[in-house]
Amino acid sequence: MIDVEEALRRTFARAQERVPAMPPELLRRMTVPPQAGRRRRGLVLAGVAATGLVIGVTAVVVERASGPEPAVTPQPAVTVRPTPRIEGARVVEEVAPPLEQALPAVVAEVPRKVPGGRAFTPKLFIDARTMLGYVSKQGYDPAPELWAYRLDSRTFRRLATLDSPIAPVNSPAVGEGVIAWFKYVKRDIHIMTIPVTGGTPRTVVSFPAERDVDKVNGDSIHGVDLAIGDGKIFWSSTKSGGVHQVPVRGGEPSSVPDTEKLRLFRWPWAGRANDGWVGMRELLNLSTGARPDDPPQALCDVTWCLTGNQAIRRDGSRVVDLPGNHPRSLVADRFVTISQVDKQGRKAEAVFDLETSRAGRLWITDLRKASPTLYVGTDTLHFKRGTNWLVIHDSTAG
Repeated sequence: MIDVEEALRRTFARAQERVPAMPPELLRRMTVPPQAGRRRRGLVLAGVAATGLVIGVTAVVVERASGPEPAVTPQPAVTVRPTPRIEGARVVEEVAPPLEQALPAVVAEVPRKVPGGRAFTPKLFIDARTMLGYVSKQGYDPAPELWAYRLDSRTFRRLATLDSPIAPVNSPAVGEGVIAWFKYVKRDIHIMTIPVTGGTPRTVVSFPAERDVDKVNGDSIHGVDLAIGDGKIFWSSTKSGGVHQVPVRGGEPSSVPDTEKLRLFRWPWAGRANDGWVGMRELLNLSTGARPDDPPQALCDVTWCLTGNQAIRRDGSRVVDLPGNHPRSLVADRFVTISQVDKQGRKAEAVFDLETSRAGRLWITDLRKASPTLYVGTDTLHFKRGTNWLVIHDSTAG
């Protein structure tokens, strides 16, 4: 009998084949913001691409990790002749080599359990060598804990015990020396912080949560997206958008001008979710005030977009034919998840790295057994292998 996870995965893949490609000409009108500055951390909740895709039947996991802080400078006009879009399934000579062999610099192994045997769930990187995650009982846990894992020393450290459950959507943000998250207190949202080295949680700011009133089934409470940078904590409502800010040390909150209906995307970027599409448009750099041209209706990060089986820079200066099919996500403005099939009929799931133009195999697809679940966040991917989590991330960040 075919596994339900695998059947759903193939169903989604077939559906994606029927999505029309976006003409590259639209993409070439874009102005790409070059990279500058140190990467920051924050939280993303913006449509399918930003909330994160989970391959398999699992809850959607939302993560915020680092991202490049581009600075916008005028770009010359670029004339590009993209390679013709390949119709139908693409067959490769052979599937990509194992991830650790092809892309060793971007793979981190993190134990799935902390000392004492409790399960550790990765969330994001505090810096290039320190992973933040949480330890929580299955189901409802009134006092989950935040933990950090050092890749170099292979050691865990408990940072804080929280006084309320931390759900996947309440993902933390990191920057300016603190870790921030939000919690619900009655009908209010409280934004909490601790130092990155650990400590007692404190409330930085609180405000009424946005709600959808439902007298029959109960009210729905909407959370916020978080990011940290320039000495401030930023948040936007997952319902109505609009970016607000407060100093990291606390103080009077205020609205960020000209951000009505915008949602945090990746520090320092906010934008408007595309209706009916993944990705963001109307990008605004919260640090510099720069506004690059709108992206087309496609899956776009800050620099790269996906259309069909190609990746293309916003300014059209580079077009990459992806060595596989069904690109489902663009992570950290660098990693693309794809499916592959070779001439021998072997099928695999892989990650293509736009920075190195290399692909690494996650696993061989076997219809007789379930594939691992791949958790895809904004800046990291991770899945279980044996007693460890394998985490794909930009090791140059932080």
